[in-house]
Amino acid sequence: MSNVIPTLPQNLILTITMKSDWHVGSGSGRGEIDSIVQRDADGLPYIPAKTLTGILRDGCEQVAQALDGDLSGKWNDWVNFLFGDQPALAKGVIEEEPRPASLSIRSAHLDRTLRDALGEKPKLQQAIAFIKPGVSIDAKTGSAKPDCLRFEEVVRMDAVLTAGFELNFSETTSITDPAELQRVQQVCYALLIAGAKMVNRLGGKRRRGVGSCEIKVDEKEKDWLEWFQKNHAGIQDCPDVKPDKLPSSTATTNLQQTEIWYKVPLKIKTRSPLVLPARTVGNVVKCLDYIPGRYLLRYLHKKLGDTLDVSQAIAQNHLVITNATIEIGDVASRPTPFCLFGEKLDGGLGQGKNVYNRFQESEPNDTQLKGERGGYLGQLNNSELPKYQKIDFELYTHNTIKDEVQRPTREVGGIYSYEAIPAGLTFRAELRIPDSVQKHLAGKDKNWFQKLAGNTRIGQSKKDQYGAINIEVESPEQITKQAGSDSSLYVWFVSDILMRGKRLNPTVDPDDFKNALAGELGLKPEDLKEREIDGLLSMMLRQRRTESWQVRWGLPRPSMVGWQAGSCIVYDVKEGAIAPQKLAELEAKGIGDRRAEGYGQILFNDPLLNRKLSDLKRKNKASQDTKNNSVILSKSSNSGNNKKVSNAVFDYARMIETAAWREAIQNKAVAIAAEANKRQEILGISISDEDSQPPMSQLGGLRSVMGKLTDQNKSNSVNQWIQAIQKVENRKEKWPGKSLDDIKNLVTDFNKIWQILDVDELSKGLTITENGKTKLQADLWAEAVRTLVDAMIRSHKRDLEKVQSKGME
Repeated sequence: MSNVIPTLPQNLILTITMKSDWHVGSGSGRGEIDSIVQRDADGLPYIPAKTLTGILRDGCEQVAQALDGDLSGKWNDWVNFLFGDQPALAKGVIEEEPRPASLSIRSAHLDRTLRDALGEKPKLQQAIAFIKPGVSIDAKTGSAKPDCLRFEEVVRMDAVLTAGFELNFSETTSITDPAELQRVQQVCYALLIAGAKMVNRLGGKRRRGVGSCEIKVDEKEKDWLEWFQKNHAGIQDCPDVKPDKLPSSTATTNLQQTEIWYKVPLKIKTRSPLVLPARTVGNVVKCLDYIPGRYLLRYLHKKLGDTLDVSQAIAQNHLVITNATIEIGDVASRPTPFCLFGEKLDGGLGQGKNVYNRFQESEPNDTQLKGERGGYLGQLNNSELPKYQKIDFELYTHNTIKDEVQRPTREVGGIYSYEAIPAGLTFRAELRIPDSVQKHLAGKDKNWFQKLAGNTRIGQSKKDQYGAINIEVESPEQITKQAGSDSSLYVWFVSDILMRGKRLNPTVDPDDFKNALAGELGLKPEDLKEREIDGLLSMMLRQRRTESWQVRWGLPRPSMVGWQAGSCIVYDVKEGAIAPQKLAELEAKGIGDRRAEGYGQILFNDPLLNRKLSDLKRKNKASQDTKNNSVILSKSSNSGNNKKVSNAVFDYARMIETAAWREAIQNKAVAIAAEANKRQEILGISISDEDSQPPMSQLGGLRSVMGKLTDQNKSNSVNQWIQAIQKVENRKEKWPGKSLDDIKNLVTDFNKIWQILDVDELSKGLTITENGKTKLQADLWAEAVRTLVDAMIRSHKRDLEKVQSKGME
C-alpha cells in the first residue's frame, strides 16, 4: 500500500455496536431499582457524549503511550491537542491558558426511525431494558454481604447507536494554509480511529461482563490503520495554540443614536440540553430558565463582524440582544411580575384562577394570598388569564475517572450533576438596533439579517452533549409604543437590571433607579413619585446576585448585584405626558449597565399590570387527538407507514418486541390462572373438599412434560404423554371429565392459546415490525402454552394449600 493518506468522509459518524447488555447510569434510582439508565428526550437509552469522549480519550492515550513509550511525548501532545488539556490533573499553578478540544463528539442515539416507532409505543420503550440483580461479596467470607442486594436497569444487547462528531481547529490554531490544515485533520482522524480500536467496553459494570462494544469511525478504517502503522514515526509536532480572531470592521465609527429602533425577532430551538449555570450547590450546577443574551454575543461577532464593528456598537449602546425566554403563543414570554398574587389554597397562575393584581386590587379579607414567583407569562387578551409556563429541568449526572484507580475520585472532580434545559423547546429573543445601524447594515446587504440564521453551541460543556441550538430569523420591524396613561407609569422589569449609584458602585436603591429613569425620559426626579393608594401596592422589588465565570480559565468574575426580573413599580407622573416614542426607545435600548447582554430590559404600561385579574380564569382547551399512523419497520422498502431500516435495526426492534410479548404473556397468564373457574375451564383441574382433581402428582407430571414442548406438532411430547395415560385405566381415572381432551386441544390447536390470552388485546401497542404479530405468534406459541399451564398449576397448588391449612385448623 502507498503512503497516501486516505480522504476524510464528508459526514463524520461514530457507530457503536453493543455486543452485550449495557448500562450507562443516570446516577439515580426509581422505586425498587437502585440505578436506572440514562434516557434521552424520546425516553430511550443513549450513550452521553461525555461517556464517549472519555472512553475514546482513554483509548487514544493507550495508543500514544505505546508509541511514545511514556506518559509524555509527541503523540501524547497530539492527544491533548485533540481532546483538550485537563486542568484538573495539572500539578501546581497553571501558567498557560488551557488548550480547548479540537474534537467535538455528540451523544450516540438509536436509529431515528426506530426511535420514532418506539415513541408511539410506551410499553415497547419499557421492554428495551430489564432489571438485573446484583450483590456485594464479602472479601473475607466469600459470601454475600447482608443488606447489599441491589437492582440495576440494563439495556438489551445488539443495539446500534450513532453519534456525529466534528474536527474544528478554529478555537485551537490559526492555521491558514489549506494543505497544513488538511494534514492536521488527517493525523487527528487517524489517531481517533486507532484509539477507537482500543475500546472494547464502556459504561457501568464494564469489568463485570456488561458494556462490551465495538466503535467504528470509518468504513475504510483498515486503510487508515495501515497508513498509521507505516507513518507514525515521522509525524510532525502538533500545532501551537493560536486561536483565530473574530472578524471585525472599522467602517461604523460615525454611527449616530436615534429615537427610532428596529427589532429582529429570533426563534431559538434547543437541539440538545442546555447547561446555563446560575449557581453551584454542592456538586450540582443549577441552571437558568432562560438564555442570557450574553451567550449570543460571540455568535453576533462571527455573523456580523465583517460589516459592523460589533464591539464598538456594544460600547455605544447601538446593539442589544435580549434574553431568550420560552415561547408562548408564538411570541416571547415575560417573567411573572411580583405584583401578582394567588389564593394560597385554591388558585394561582398554575391553576389558572383566583389571581390578584395587587397594583389594582386590595387583598381580600377572608382569603390568604401567596406571591407568584417564577415562571413565564404570555400575552393578555382581556378574556382570560395569560398562559403560564415553567421550565421542567432535566438532571444529568457525570463523573471524572482517575486513571490509576479507574474510579471517580475527588482529586479529579469526582461525581457531579448538571441541571439542564431540555432539548426540543423553543425560545424567543430579539436583536435590537437603532435606525442608523439598520441603514448601515442594509446598505451593505439588504438581507443582512438572514446571516443570523444557523446552528451554534452555547453554555457550559458545549463541546459534547450540551448546548446545541438552531436560530431562525424574521425580518426587521420598527419598534413602536401605544400611548399609555398620562398620570401613571407602570414599569415592569423583564430582565435583571444592573444600576450604579453616584459613586459608580453597584446599587439596589429604588431612588437611584427613579433618578436614572427620569433622566432617560427627559424628566426631573421629582416628576416621578411612587404611587400611594390605601390597600394597593406600588413597588415590588427583589434583589438578585449573579455569579459569572471566565470560560477559558474557569475562574470566577466579580459578582453582579441588581434588581431581579419580575420586579415592578408604579409611578405617578406629576407634570406633563411622556411621549410614546420616548418610551418605545427606552424599552428598546434598556436601562442600566450591560444592556447589550440582555440586562436592563423594561416594559411600560403593559395591559397585564393595568387591570384587575381576579375576575379572569384560564380556559382549559380540549386536547385534540392528533395521533399519527404508527410507524412500521421493514427490511424491504418504504411504502405507506412502512419505513425501511437496516437489518441490524430491524432485528433489534424484533428483539424488543419479543421481550415485550413475553412479559405481556406472563402477566396475562398469571391473571387468568388466578381464577379457579378459568383453571377448570381450560385444564379441567379443580379442588374437591381438600383434594386436588387430578392429584398433584399428575399435575407435576404434566408440568414436567410441558417443559419439553418446543413447537406445534401433533406428535409432540405432551400429546404422547396424554396417549400413554389414556392407555392406563388407573391413571386415566385420576383426570376428571374431559380434562385430558382439553389439554390435548391446547397443545395441538394453534389458535387455542391465543384465544385464551386474547392476542388482539395482548399485542396492542407491542408491534412495530412488518408482519410482527404473525411471526411472534408462531415463535412464541410453545412458550405461551408452557407459561399458561405452569401459572395455572402453581396457582392451583397455592389455593389447595390454603384450603388444606384451613381444614387443619
